[in-house]
Amino acid sequence: MADSIKVPTEIAQQYFLLNGNILPASDFKQEETTIFPSVYEVIRVIDGVPLFFEEHLERLVKSLEILNYTLPWDESFIKDQLYRLIDLNQCYNYNIKIVINGLDTENKNLFVYFITSKYPPQEQYENGVHTILYEAERENPNAKVIAKSFRDAVTKKMAESNAYEAILVNQKGEITEGSKSNIFLVKDNVFYTSPAKDVLLGITRHRVIQLCLQLGYAVKEEAVPASFIQEADGLFITGTSPKVLPIASVDDRVYHSSSNSAILDLRRAYDALIQEYIKKSSVE
Repeated sequence: MADSIKVPTEIAQQYFLLNGNILPASDFKQEETTIFPSVYEVIRVIDGVPLFFEEHLERLVKSLEILNYTLPWDESFIKDQLYRLIDLNQCYNYNIKIVINGLDTENKNLFVYFITSKYPPQEQYENGVHTILYEAERENPNAKVIAKSFRDAVTKKMAESNAYEAILVNQKGEITEGSKSNIFLVKDNVFYTSPAKDVLLGITRHRVIQLCLQLGYAVKEEAVPASFIQEADGLFITGTSPKVLPIASVDDRVYHSSSNSAILDLRRAYDALIQEYIKKSSVE
């Protein structure tokens, strides 16, 4: 009898929640979280606080609406599940994934679980990371939907290139976003990023744009041709785990993004914003 193929699992910690029920991690079946359509969010927990929860929930609702569904549970229930999971596992600094599926059935599912989380070491913030250009685009960039075939292909290419991230280039030859992040470019202290319609509306991306404006920097949300890579003074990644992470190279082209004054200003401001949010949430 042939051995069954084991699906790699991303769950971490001892317990997860399924529709409000506590289950041991040993009962978790990864394939049940990837059936189509499965809408999801990944939220970083710092000091026991789900960072920017309100914005993550708003994006979750929008992803469902794009697919013509509505959120089956109210906001307070989902928020309670996050804090319940944190307390159950006594895990206060990690990433939580929310997956909603079974949307075409009466028995809709809400999975809430910790996932294996990796954060850039200080060295990568100080020196930047290597990236590659990758010709691909999401079928529906504004919806955070699990797309396993896309993820497998881009992960393979990144591994082959020893790259931290792949910068996606669409059929028009324009930079859109990273495979799991948003991308910003800086030229003469002006920040450039793709328009909202062409990318996943990252929570960090939104906060970064606000911070840039508050700091007095101009932000241009417009189509960015891949050739602009040659002109940029620096680039960086934004996302739940990396926060604001400088890019040291794109393919063979090298940048000094980590020492760029505008990017440094933004990094410091974003870290301060996180601490302010945590402090406010802890008081509440």
